[in-house]
Amino acid sequence: MTGAETAVLIVSVLVASTTQVTVGFGFALLSVPLMALALPTREAVVVSTILGLVTSSFQAWHGRRDAERDVVVRMVASALVGLPLGWLLFTRVDDDVLRALLGVSVILAVLLLATNRVATGSRRLDVVCGALSGALASSLSTNGPPLVFALQARGLSMSAFRPTINTVFTVSGVVALTGFVVSDDVSGDALIHSLMAIPVLLLGSRIGFVLRGRVPETGARRLVLALLALAGMAAILTSVL
Repeated sequence: MTGAETAVLIVSVLVASTTQVTVGFGFALLSVPLMALALPTREAVVVSTILGLVTSSFQAWHGRRDAERDVVVRMVASALVGLPLGWLLFTRVDDDVLRALLGVSVILAVLLLATNRVATGSRRLDVVCGALSGALASSLSTNGPPLVFALQARGLSMSAFRPTINTVFTVSGVVALTGFVVSDDVSGDALIHSLMAIPVLLLGSRIGFVLRGRVPETGARRLVLALLALAGMAAILTSVL
């Protein structure tokens, strides 16, 4: 990697990990389109999946007593149905097309989250959003928005929201990464870049824990949406240039 590419990787992971721990989601949504500016899109998805497992598994374990277990079971079960569909997309679509799909999915996620249109929480909504998140996890690693939408509909407190969504992230991440290994998409470069980024990931997570109690939730969410919009537009532009 060049110095500029290394800088992009470091900044991507630092911003994404800080966001993830502060508001409970956003790691892949931010890291993948940003890393795709320096790395091939498929490698960015794999690196994000590996690193996302580190932060999501820790948060899931840390708040395990507050997680909504029934919701987790429904979302994980339905995500397992969607994961193979996303994996087929990941292994068969051209890299530029994948990057364009990534950018569009991020922009749509921003629009969905910014409207604050919350449906009524239900088991059916959990299942539908869980399946969609599974497909996104194994194709673009951007599986947060459907889960956020469903959990917002249930009106969960942040203390329950964070461990619930991160438990689903963890299980989906493990299965998605297994699929990438089977399809031989986990390259040596992806492993090296993941190892390089772990210290930055830990630093960003530490900053996120500090910011949790100091940054108003509404202000943090607005900043996240602004960053997501920029990242999505950058992914679309790099796919056509």
